[in-house]
Amino acid sequence: MRIGIDARRLGPHPKGIGRYVWELCRGLDQVLPTAEFFLYALKPPHLPAISRRWSIRVDDSPLGRRLPNTLWLVARAGLMSRQDRVDVFWAGTGLLPLVGLKSRAVLTVHDVVERVAPQTMDRNARWGSRLFFERSLARADAIVSNSAGTAERLKTNFGYPVAAVVRPGISEVFRPHSEQSNLAVLAHYQVNRPYLLSVSTWEPRKGLEQLIHAFLRMKSEGLIPDHKLVLVGERGWKDSAIVELARKSEAVVSLGFVEDASLAALYSGAEAFVYPSQYEGFGMPVLEARACGTRVVTTDLPELREAGGEDAIYISPTEEGIRSGIAQALAAAGKPINWRDWNWAASASILAKVLLDSVSVRTSKMRPRDRGEGAKAS
Repeated sequence: MRIGIDARRLGPHPKGIGRYVWELCRGLDQVLPTAEFFLYALKPPHLPAISRRWSIRVDDSPLGRRLPNTLWLVARAGLMSRQDRVDVFWAGTGLLPLVGLKSRAVLTVHDVVERVAPQTMDRNARWGSRLFFERSLARADAIVSNSAGTAERLKTNFGYPVAAVVRPGISEVFRPHSEQSNLAVLAHYQVNRPYLLSVSTWEPRKGLEQLIHAFLRMKSEGLIPDHKLVLVGERGWKDSAIVELARKSEAVVSLGFVEDASLAALYSGAEAFVYPSQYEGFGMPVLEARACGTRVVTTDLPELREAGGEDAIYISPTEEGIRSGIAQALAAAGKPINWRDWNWAASASILAKVLLDSVSVRTSKMRPRDRGEGAKAS
């Protein structure tokens, strides 16, 4: 079987969707030992250390170089995949090639943010979603989601069931670290205990502005006089208010991008991990923090409850809600979860079955709300 893959998110620092695709590529290499894989991108992607059955296709044509990222996927990737005679194309980033794609197509849906929180989106992402998301759903031969919550919202908002839920796993590096290892990382980043941690791109949906307000107010009231707030993540969009707030106090420490091994130590050393996002399709940082034994404070959403389990503290993503959650988290320590329950290999096996089924079973095309229910796997 020849499998085409959208590799646009496989950059040097994959995060979120990029990490999801990266880890599942590793898993697919193991569970499909005779398959050939073709990665399509505008720039050379960064591959995990996997077998020689992987080929990289970079579009260096004059037309390709002029197209915006999303428009390139829609207009060019399908034509390139035809040249490689792929049997199925896995669109792991939420949109499908719509021009020239002749193979079967499996679409991964990570969220429905354009319906739930459109005002928080980057302009280009919102434009791409409005133009091409529903067309991608209609073109897909099978749809999978990253969580049961996303699957439910997809069915409610668009009328499409999923063939399976392919949830994220926990990467091997995210485990409780030794005290010596934690201290070395904290010294490198000049971070002193005690501290609270938040990990996300700086964008409106992540609730960083509300978090900083809540943190600074708690400090001014003497509730957490010695604590720092450590922010890990790169700048995104509509973030000027966040930047201005972060500069107001030396107690707010911005580290930017942090490699996984160091991030795991930062998780392990934190008093609490705070993730007050307005909306998520899953919430991988919540799962990573739990794997490192850190108490989690996060928004009360079905998708984040999937990531946070029974031991997270669930809040309203308001200043008052965040304050309450932090106070609860500091009153009791967290404990690491069993990472074997969150296995990338198992998720790759579920995705592999959907890919194989899409090639072997010629399903009839029906209107979205006439489709039968898909099987939810986890």
